[in-house]
Amino acid sequence: MNKSIWQKLDRYNLYAYLFFVFLIVWALVTKEERILISDPAYYFFHIVNKADFFYPGVRYTAIINQFPLVLATRMQLPLDTLLSVYSVSFVLVRLFYFFLANNVFKNKAAGYAVIAISFVGVAESYFRPTSESTIALLNSIALYAWLTFADTKIKQGKWKQSLIVFVNVLFIVFGYVSHPIALFSLFFVIAYHSLERNKFKSMYPYLSFVILFAVFTFKVFLSKSGYQHNSVYGNLLESPLSILTELKTYYPYKFFILHFKWIYYPYAVLLVAAIAISIKKTRWYVPVFLVLYSFVYFVVACASFKEGDANMQMEKIFLPNAMFAALVFASVVTKYSHKYRFVLSLIGVIVLGMSMNINIRNYKPKYTQRINDLHMVAEEANKLEARKLVITPKQVERLPLAYCWAYGIETLIISTIDSNMDPLTVFIARNPEEIKKKMDDPGNFMPAAFDTSSGQKYFNKNYFNLPEQSYVIWDKVFGE
Repeated sequence: MNKSIWQKLDRYNLYAYLFFVFLIVWALVTKEERILISDPAYYFFHIVNKADFFYPGVRYTAIINQFPLVLATRMQLPLDTLLSVYSVSFVLVRLFYFFLANNVFKNKAAGYAVIAISFVGVAESYFRPTSESTIALLNSIALYAWLTFADTKIKQGKWKQSLIVFVNVLFIVFGYVSHPIALFSLFFVIAYHSLERNKFKSMYPYLSFVILFAVFTFKVFLSKSGYQHNSVYGNLLESPLSILTELKTYYPYKFFILHFKWIYYPYAVLLVAAIAISIKKTRWYVPVFLVLYSFVYFVVACASFKEGDANMQMEKIFLPNAMFAALVFASVVTKYSHKYRFVLSLIGVIVLGMSMNINIRNYKPKYTQRINDLHMVAEEANKLEARKLVITPKQVERLPLAYCWAYGIETLIISTIDSNMDPLTVFIARNPEEIKKKMDDPGNFMPAAFDTSSGQKYFNKNYFNLPEQSYVIWDKVFGE
């Protein structure tokens, strides 16, 4: 009886959902490492402070993972619990898209791609989670699942093509509103699905491409948010002919090569495996498309950020390539017999295991040490009478990963959660003299380096009770 149940059990679904259980537990274990840094800390503070959604600029899709935190804040749960809720919320977004792709649209390949982009090519960006670029990729994966579902499950009829195009439009508009990187991921899934199933004789791939590029053109050249997209594509459009000759001088190229043995060798295994198995089971142009498209996107990513950015951002710009390889690999695996499918699936699991090992062994200790240092700074500050302090980056330069533009928020949250401390804030300023007027205002709170004016009278008193007093320069040097 038990053996029969085990044989009937969908082990893929079992292991996949166990993976998400692990992600949720891991998000709880690393909640401070993930949330008390830069963007996540800034978002967390504003959401909790307003007990409402927060979307700076035109980042509307950022609210998707904010629902649990807004609800928990309005329920007035403890601040420490809110950290847990916000950390887990990023996992819940992935879980929703996995359920949509895997269970609703019945596409295990898309489900595997959702899992793959959670760890393959991900190291420091795990500890600085943001939602917009991730949602753009997840939305593209869901589009692939929908296209396959519509192709195989929806009966032929005069409205089928119109329905497919209409739903494609919804995915395209939502995806591209989320992040400019979606142009490449959306194009990939539409083209790959059409090649995989020989659909270029029908109208919907072409209509989808036209709509996709129409949205892209509008966003870049006509809309108010076009500057954000120009910041991504500006370098590419500025000097397209010189890119290949200059490629090795670009910062992202050097980052990728330097971090290959730490972050990207699992991706390389996945890409080679996808190419190898697709050569045998698909038409020749499928592996060729994967190779060429991956290379073109790699070049575009390098050119777009040629001057460099934070390591987290560098990881994220290469993440679509992991999505491309994972989607092709998993979709081709399903074409093999059960005997070979097990071995190939094992390769996919090993790739995930290698990536998870990189994250846990090499990067988690760095960010745990950073949080320990943050607690130490707050504890030292708590010994003083002043509750609002200013230091310079040089004073914490001996503490690894210490400098952060949201340090004022991070120390406020740490001291508020700790029952042995009174609320305080330590702000890091490169030149305190430049912000002296704001320091002297007793009712002013400085959340971040680019946001030095926030009235404490608007604080959510259920959580933040920082006393109104002027900022004081603190001359302590840490790490001596």
